[in-house]
Amino acid sequence: MILAFGLRLALLAQPIAHLDRAFIPDDTYYTLSIARSIAHGHGPTADGTTLTSGFQPLLGFLMIPVYWLTDNLDLALRIDLFLLVVVDTLIVAILAWVAFRLAGRVAAVVAAAIWAVSPVATTMALGGLETSLALLCEIGLVAACIWANDRPSTRRWAVVGVIAGLAVLARVDALLLVGLLTLIQFWRGPRRVLIPASIMGVLTLAPWWGWCAVEFGTPVPTSGAALHQLATYAPFSPHNLALVAGAVSGGPFGNPTALRTWLDDAPALGTILFVALVAALLAIAFVWLRRALLTREAREGGARSVGGADSAYAAAAALPVFAAGLLFFYAWFGVWYFNTRYLAPVQLGLVLAISVFVSRLVPERRRPAGIRFFVLAGAFGIAMSAAVVSDAAMLWGDAPSSHLSLDAATGFRLAARKVTGIAPEGSVVAAYQSGALGYFGSGRITVINLDGVVDPNAPSPYVPGRAMTAEQQRRVADTLRYMQRRNVGWLAEWDVLVRPFLSIDPRWDIAVSGHEVTRFKQLPYVVYRLLQLTHYGHPQARAPAAAPPG
Repeated sequence: MILAFGLRLALLAQPIAHLDRAFIPDDTYYTLSIARSIAHGHGPTADGTTLTSGFQPLLGFLMIPVYWLTDNLDLALRIDLFLLVVVDTLIVAILAWVAFRLAGRVAAVVAAAIWAVSPVATTMALGGLETSLALLCEIGLVAACIWANDRPSTRRWAVVGVIAGLAVLARVDALLLVGLLTLIQFWRGPRRVLIPASIMGVLTLAPWWGWCAVEFGTPVPTSGAALHQLATYAPFSPHNLALVAGAVSGGPFGNPTALRTWLDDAPALGTILFVALVAALLAIAFVWLRRALLTREAREGGARSVGGADSAYAAAAALPVFAAGLLFFYAWFGVWYFNTRYLAPVQLGLVLAISVFVSRLVPERRRPAGIRFFVLAGAFGIAMSAAVVSDAAMLWGDAPSSHLSLDAATGFRLAARKVTGIAPEGSVVAAYQSGALGYFGSGRITVINLDGVVDPNAPSPYVPGRAMTAEQQRRVADTLRYMQRRNVGWLAEWDVLVRPFLSIDPRWDIAVSGHEVTRFKQLPYVVYRLLQLTHYGHPQARAPAAAPPG
């Protein structure tokens, strides 16, 4: 824990501009903007007027008191990162405890060491989003189930229910883990303990889910449907399978960009890896469930040495099944550029599996180590070394850690500050990626979200990278009409997203004219443009666009 906390704290001490460029995606600023809005009494809104459920609420709720105490936006961002550093450090302890319950001290030390130096864990914590908090709640829920089964009581299972509710508030896809643990408990018993757990889980979720159901007709975040419309591949296509498998191909030891790029270029091989990974996870779950059944039978037969291993293996078996379920879901979902964080819970199951496996290889006393031990110990050492090298690169390197073609883009703080410094006070600025713009521009400009992630009123978004079909042209036209209704006078976005608005087909009844005020490079290589819009109307009546400055 000391190693994990020290490493993450050293990274957190770097300048905020570097942290933003290396780790922080635009979605982080959505959550922070919504937390600030709630703190100031405006409700959950990213633009100051449009209510939204398009965020994972637990982190937003935890950040509300910060905005009661400070208006310093960079300081609030650092507090968010520090909170997640603490959360990620706690994961080390809980993972170690679960591994200890599964296979003893060696497994505990291995699990703790892997998570402490894991570049994936560190990147998620310093990204400022809910991922680390969700991971803590998920592994905490598994640990709580083990603890509650040690001495079942109404009080202990009520605590399990609260943690289950918090896990779902941290990330809604934790519902799958909650369901799996419920089924396992129903299978192994005692079943009556599920009653207090269910009651407390429902009570934990009821305030937020009730408000969402009244306001939006569903407790599920509205951002999910909006993001699914941005998918660039069909559900379960070979490319989706390859990109999902590639996102976890390095396990907790790294995020191998070269391998992921190769799998994207060879989707058939990526599909094979996907199937193999799912099969391996389900096989791990089967072995652990069988172990739980055997140890329970041994304990009921009077064996003292097995202790509570049956409850530990039964609860832990939910993690690899949960991981396989996430792989399937996001292969359907298709928003592959967020796969690293969406699939981060897969790493929990992998860490436990690796730690248990390594513990089985350690030779018993008075027995010499075999060749298999040295081979696999060497492989484990190489993997840990690769993780340490990645950590060192993050500590001393200046390049962003993400690869824009495979992970969520970063570096939006600089772009937002440039735009808010140019657009006049009171301007209405539109963007697909509007998180940082809304966070840094609030109070000076109004920012309109165009992709619907935090604006349920926005039309279906245009998807870059596809051919400009009639459907895509219709989406662009609908977005232009929405911009016109919202009195948008400025458009700030990547060049690839701006271009369709300036070249709409004349057959459509809406177009926009304007001139480019500035363009600059958003690291590492994306061109960011700011346009002032001067005319909405029929394409045939477009005002001539002014020449860009210079």
